[in-house]
Amino acid sequence: MMYYLDTNAPMINFEKILNDDIYVDKSLLIEKTNRKIGKRNCYVCITRPRRFGKTSNVSMLGAYYTLGNDNSHLFRGLKIEKKDSFTEHLNKHHVIYIDFSRMPDECYNYYDYIHSIQRGFKEDLEEAYPELKGKNYDRISKMLTDTNDRFIFLLDEWDSIFYEGFMSEDDKKNYLKFLKGLLKDQPYVELAFMTGVLPIAKYTTGSELNMFDECSFLNDREYEDYYGFGEEEVKELCKVYTQPSFEELKYWYDGYYKSDGSALFNPRSVSFALSKG
Repeated sequence: MMYYLDTNAPMINFEKILNDDIYVDKSLLIEKTNRKIGKRNCYVCITRPRRFGKTSNVSMLGAYYTLGNDNSHLFRGLKIEKKDSFTEHLNKHHVIYIDFSRMPDECYNYYDYIHSIQRGFKEDLEEAYPELKGKNYDRISKMLTDTNDRFIFLLDEWDSIFYEGFMSEDDKKNYLKFLKGLLKDQPYVELAFMTGVLPIAKYTTGSELNMFDECSFLNDREYEDYYGFGEEEVKELCKVYTQPSFEELKYWYDGYYKSDGSALFNPRSVSFALSKG
């Protein structure tokens, strides 16, 4: 059983999302990420508040890209299925999927946290690439290079560890160095799609993660349609779920805006309000 490499966890998560009573199709995000695979601008970091669909979209991307599955049925009827690039990348990539908010059962310091991730990484790579066993690697990046393969990295809630009380300033710097060594200018990275709550600039002062195109509420026009519910999406939902009305929802839950000035809603709040009437 793999920890991070080509796991079926994103597929299981996305299937649950599709089975929810309320689902809003954000699958055209895939068309955007397909265009970045194998290019220099293949590093994307999406920063949004909590409950704005970050994990849902990472799960969708994992279900779409991960090698070893045939998940075409999950995308049947979704918008992406009609696009020319749909089959080009469908389940054709090695995917490293990490939810950084998941911690070991016993985690008392940064070493416990990062050692758990490193151990899982190494066990995955040795299982998938037996020729790597027995070699004394001191860097995961070297192991990944020696596979002679390419990987898509889906990294969810990358900044969650910063909220733990045991994290010192040195721990934070070491964590950023870990991510830099794993991702920056590495030939095995086809795409790195990362999510977090607060901007990278909040934590970094130098060049650790400056390869990422950071897309936040303040500067993002490219991905704004895929995070949160737009006005038209909420109006369509209100045709099915008549209570509360659209006007009531707009009064309570919009609070955010897209670059064109239209309202943007917190999807979890809207979904709960409509499902519970």
